[in-house]
Amino acid sequence: MPRFDAGYVPRSAMAIYAHPDDIEFTVAGTVAKWARAGCEVTFVLITSGNAGTHDRKFTRKSLAREREREERESARILGASRVVFLRHGDCELVPTLALRKELVRRIRRHRPEVVLCNDPKALFFGDRYINHPDHLAAGKAALEAVFPCAEMELLWPEAGHPHKVHAVYVSSTAAPDTWVDVTETIDAKIAALSAHRSQLGDRDIAPRILGWAMDEARRAPARKADGRRGARRPKHAEAFRVMRLLREEK
Repeated sequence: MPRFDAGYVPRSAMAIYAHPDDIEFTVAGTVAKWARAGCEVTFVLITSGNAGTHDRKFTRKSLAREREREERESARILGASRVVFLRHGDCELVPTLALRKELVRRIRRHRPEVVLCNDPKALFFGDRYINHPDHLAAGKAALEAVFPCAEMELLWPEAGHPHKVHAVYVSSTAAPDTWVDVTETIDAKIAALSAHRSQLGDRDIAPRILGWAMDEARRAPARKADGRRGARRPKHAEAFRVMRLLREEK
């Protein structure tokens, strides 16, 4: 049975998030690590971020076009195999039955072993950030699509053959239990995030990303490295709550 622990690399993975740049801020180090190890990675962006600016030079249409371009470049840097845009409205996302069915269709088409999404219950981060409602809606819709819907033979046969997702890596959670060492891919994460110029402008995002990753690494339990004495923590890490959905065979 697969371990789905900090060192596990799935054969295929699907990251389901609300906006272009959400993956890059949260799980890009992990997906880059997996992609380098041969994992087939699919990005599903439910919106194209078509309201995500205070810059009056953009219209919703032109901003969506620019953010999709940025996301494709970012996905190339990270080694993703494909990017899917569902093009729902930014700041208008609701976890409807119709959205759940769309995600089921994508899960059944690409058949990921692992799905990554954000925690739909993570409303507050410190005392300065209220989580975006689209993030909450995307996380809820992703989890509902994964289980039970995508695997149910009698549900929506027109959406494709049923598929059992083996594990969900839930990011941005207050209750992580797994820390992935992204020390070797943190530079790729920063480069991918820097591709989102419509959001970052000329700001140097590296100090913030490195700081977050070091904070997570300090929270990670020390573990023994293969063939070495003693225990160690990674220099940079991303944290997840891992839901293991694959049942042991009897």
